[in-house]
Amino acid sequence: MTTTTPLRGPMLHPRVTTLVRPSGTVQLGWDPERALVLETTELDTGTVLAFLRLLDGLQSRPQIIWRAGEFGISPERTVALLTAIDRAGLLLQPERKQAKIRSITVHGLGPLSDAVTIGLRRMGFRPSRSRTFRPEVVVGVPGCDLVVLTDALMIDPRLSVDLVLRRVPHLQVRVRDGIGVVGPLVLPGQTSCLRCADLTRAGLDHDWPHLAAQLLGRTGHASPAGVAATTALALGELEAIVECSPRRRPATLDATMELDLDSHELHRRPWPPHPECGCRTLAGHRAEVAR
Repeated sequence: MTTTTPLRGPMLHPRVTTLVRPSGTVQLGWDPERALVLETTELDTGTVLAFLRLLDGLQSRPQIIWRAGEFGISPERTVALLTAIDRAGLLLQPERKQAKIRSITVHGLGPLSDAVTIGLRRMGFRPSRSRTFRPEVVVGVPGCDLVVLTDALMIDPRLSVDLVLRRVPHLQVRVRDGIGVVGPLVLPGQTSCLRCADLTRAGLDHDWPHLAAQLLGRTGHASPAGVAATTALALGELEAIVECSPRRRPATLDATMELDLDSHELHRRPWPPHPECGCRTLAGHRAEVAR
């Protein structure tokens, strides 16, 4: 389920299942580690359930406190309940005006580009598409907020440099030897870039530039399950990116998330900024020129 209507106030997350214990105590969720039991011995079950129905995203926090008072819940108790539910990560909050991604381009040709595009549409976006790179053609529509680079084992260095120069955030999604790899998420001038990763790898293997050149123009292969799993991992990361919430920091900042279905392992591999890469200087210089 995707919420497209702007929230006016806190909303109980649609994924949360509300349950009632034999004692009448209300429980939110049923995950062994994350479920929250609301300790409200002074309130009957019906009152607590009525309070939870107020968390529909259509009422502001002051309105919720006022309406809860009509059920006999004091303002202090209402605030305590909201705080407990919020700390458990079960509340969706109104969007922060300053951070919003509106335009996304999916670049690439292969099963991942198609699957990611479908997923983004289900999230409420209308992503633009670009399938091949030509130096004279800009990837991403004017004002594009994010480019998702899919399928290609190795991105054309000219494209990655162009995105850094234009300060366009980009996320790489591909399959390496059957393993789904998502990231890094590049925020030009703030994080490591794709060239940083290449320089790091070249430092560990001097033949890497020769090998990387052979990967240009190639697309990774995975089973249908591998493609679906990699897509799910990418869409989960895109949800975190789009959410722009300090509580859910993208895992692919200066790193890749690597999923191996054969071993059932998810691994986070760090790719720190490389001291010999000029990506931060390039992004900063372009920003100064733009002024």
